[in-house]
Amino acid sequence: MAIFELLLRVSLQNADTIAFIGPTVGGASLGMMLPLTRAKQLPGAGGATTRRISFDRWADHLAQVTNVAIWAGFTAWACSLYLSLANDGDVIAGLDGGRTSILIGVIICIATIVFDSARGGKS
Repeated sequence: MAIFELLLRVSLQNADTIAFIGPTVGGASLGMMLPLTRAKQLPGAGGATTRRISFDRWADHLAQVTNVAIWAGFTAWACSLYLSLANDGDVIAGLDGGRTSILIGVIICIATIVFDSARGGKS
């Protein structure tokens, strides 16, 4: 995503790097959320002779909710990217696109921390 943002900035000759803080933080946070889409396998489930893999139901439900949250995050990231490129007042009169873009990026980052905390230990 960072390469896409850089190419977009270069192609539009937008040298304001402060405006791209929101999309950059949001994109990095979404990247950190991707590993959370897999449910944790239960330890000791399924022996060497069986071909079954058992998952915790709650972890599987959280993984599905995380998938939905990632798609919502991609949508918010795209809006943040658009707002960082738009001039103030182009979208909605009186809306500061740069600050709103940063706010969206911070919200995505906080959501990633919440999902990571809800999942618990890494495995």
